Amino acid sequence: MKKLFYFFVVSLLLGFVSCSSEFDSMEDNTLVSKPSSSLKSVTDPAVGTVTTLNLTNDLLVGGITTTGGKYWANTYTPSTNVVSDIFTFSHSSMFDQYSYWDGFTVSNVNDITNYGAPGSSDGWVAHQWGCMPGSGVNTAGSVTPGKPGTSGDPFLVSYWSSYMDPKNPAGKTFSESTYSNWVKIGNTGSYQIRGLKIANHPWPFYGNISGDGFARPLNRNGDSFELYIYGVKANNTITSNKVTVTLAKNTGGTLTQSENWITVNAGQLIGLGNVKYLIFQMASSDSGEFGMNTAAYFCLDKLSVQRIN
Repeated sequence: MKKLFYFFVVSLLLGFVSCSSEFDSMEDNTLVSKPSSSLKSVTDPAVGTVTTLNLTNDLLVGGITTTGGKYWANTYTPSTNVVSDIFTFSHSSMFDQYSYWDGFTVSNVNDITNYGAPGSSDGWVAHQWGCMPGSGVNTAGSVTPGKPGTSGDPFLVSYWSSYMDPKNPAGKTFSESTYSNWVKIGNTGSYQIRGLKIANHPWPFYGNISGDGFARPLNRNGDSFELYIYGVKANNTITSNKVTVTLAKNTGGTLTQSENWITVNAGQLIGLGNVKYLIFQMASSDSGEFGMNTAAYFCLDKLSVQRIN
């Protein structure tokens, strides 16, 4: 499991990273690579302007070819962020030779194969680039998920570092270096969130059904797998309200989870108010000492915002 791999890497690094400016040590002595603030200049649009994330294949030029498409060339490059239009998405990597990343990356991989095996999740590490709809929102109706040799519009794949983020962040002060999965909107403006699309990732989707060697299946009544969305206000305080997106739910012994893009509309998001960042965290009923056992992945597309001031 990727989480166990992280702790192995950290144990190798603890002896010599204290002298490196590339890392910060948190209060609990967990070592994390410092994500760089907006490495590409972003300009706020005029007040009242609505901007919707429109990922293009330009982000995959020079990308890494894998089964079913490509993923972002900088996925394993430290100190890089995914930037598209006015959106800056968090991303960090702990030395490319260790093949670890978290935050967001870009993919157009149309591969929804179940790479799990009894008692093992090792097969997923090389195949962590898909989304259950098979492509980004624009082409989700025309591209058959998993069809060999086809790929559609790109989308964002997100891996959340559950061991990094402060839990229950409502009301706390935000900083980019403290949280794993965030998106900065514009530069200095405040924005109302008008909508976004969320999709299940194949790794947790199949793991929720059969387990993956690290996580158990969500086969008990009341089991759930959820995504939490918080905002960050102009004063850098995290909103007290959060939006919950249910990715999987077991009711009466029956597991329900979507294979399509899930719409999160303005009515659901209005409680966040006017914000300059969004923060994403996850929760699963299958959790333990080191956080979630369920693979901490989701997919994102078509974030839409309106500048307020």
